[in-house]
Amino acid sequence: MDDGDLTGWMARAAEGDDDAFRALLRHCEPEVRMVVRGRLPKALRSQFDSTDIVQSVWESVFTKDGPDLARFENVRHFVAFLAAVAKNKVMEEYRRLTRTQKYDIAREEPLYIRRGNREIARDVPGREPTPSQNTQAGDRLDQILSGLDPLERQMVLLRRRNLTYAEIAERLNLHESAVRRVIDEIRRRMEERRWQ
Repeated sequence: MDDGDLTGWMARAAEGDDDAFRALLRHCEPEVRMVVRGRLPKALRSQFDSTDIVQSVWESVFTKDGPDLARFENVRHFVAFLAAVAKNKVMEEYRRLTRTQKYDIAREEPLYIRRGNREIARDVPGREPTPSQNTQAGDRLDQILSGLDPLERQMVLLRRRNLTYAEIAERLNLHESAVRRVIDEIRRRMEERRWQ
């Protein structure tokens, strides 16, 4: 593809011509993929296939809000632009997956552990409370409920079922601020007793 062909293909691709778009992809994809593979850190190779990032580059370039394709002077200029976009995409993913606690790949652990020549499944803790946590929660609830009048008990039990203050007030035919005040007072008393 020479510079004249590129200008024609890019103009047609910008208008939505699928054949022109495919021709640009065939011509430029090897270069973009090489940039992605060269820049993709080892830590991300298990997370991404280079094709994912290459497709993200195409999405950025060939969308309505993408760059004006007519501004590129020649094939080298266009390919250099695509390489820069690819490099930025790789760095963006690397920052996202290493500098934020939510997606930090350094915190990941494999599901299987190698023991000699075997792979053994790692014990993965569930989200449900353990039996001892359930027992502790039951003991704490008994502590909270002891010494409360029936209306206060009902408020605490409804709150434990994750009802909002407004929902509790509606059920007990009270004002929401009254329910909130009672629950806060119970919490304050328990904190003063240090849950003992």
